[in-house]
Amino acid sequence: MQSGTEAVRISDLSVSYTAVVELPRHEERARLSRRTSKRSIQALRDVSFSVPAGRAMGLIGGNGAGKSTLLKAIAGVLKPSAGEIALWGRPHLLAPGMGFNRRLSGRENVILGGLAAGMSMSEVQEKQEDIIKFADIGGFIDLPTTTYSSGMFGRLAFAVATHVDPEILLIDEALSAGDASFRSKAVAKVREMCDAAQTIVVVSHSTSLVSEIATEAAWLHQGRLKDLGEVHEVAEAYTKFVADTPETAQYDREIADR
Repeated sequence: MQSGTEAVRISDLSVSYTAVVELPRHEERARLSRRTSKRSIQALRDVSFSVPAGRAMGLIGGNGAGKSTLLKAIAGVLKPSAGEIALWGRPHLLAPGMGFNRRLSGRENVILGGLAAGMSMSEVQEKQEDIIKFADIGGFIDLPTTTYSSGMFGRLAFAVATHVDPEILLIDEALSAGDASFRSKAVAKVREMCDAAQTIVVVSHSTSLVSEIATEAAWLHQGRLKDLGEVHEVAEAYTKFVADTPETAQYDREIADR
């Protein structure tokens, strides 16, 4: 894939799903009945943009804006309700807790993560020490990941995801718990990947982190694309917007009561 060509094209993408929620109950009936309602959640509505190969795109927006849903749709975890996603490359989704077995050690999870990403055992073994060195969590690498702090877990997950040669790396809040030194190393690794024509799409509540990693940004607001452009301009517009009008996640409509 040559840098500058499209790696991801999203066309009129909508994603909706149905959730069952419990309705508020009258105090006198609280012990006798339980009412639920089916609600249609319109997570994404008619979203369109593209990401060139060798570029890093940031996704910003409030809780419930559809950022994680969009990454999962790109990765194939969620099926679009309408529209389409075209990919030129193999995607890899990096999200907190995804793809690791908490009962295994860090070293064992390096192997598990590499195999899950489609690498052969020999390829994983060849890169294992580089991954462990990059994660830099010391002797914890041989302890169960249940003993890890969120920052250590994030270090290991990022190290695995960036060393399995993904053509399209989707990062969902995976760097939020990292310390400043690891964050600098992670940003440098992302830039190295972009130089090699690998493509990054990163979600973070931290607009400063997105600005460090990405060159462009897409701002999602309640499932719609509100702005798209140079990362600093979009981040500035988003920061001003939330200062004046806090974003809220909303149900789209009620389908039926039970």
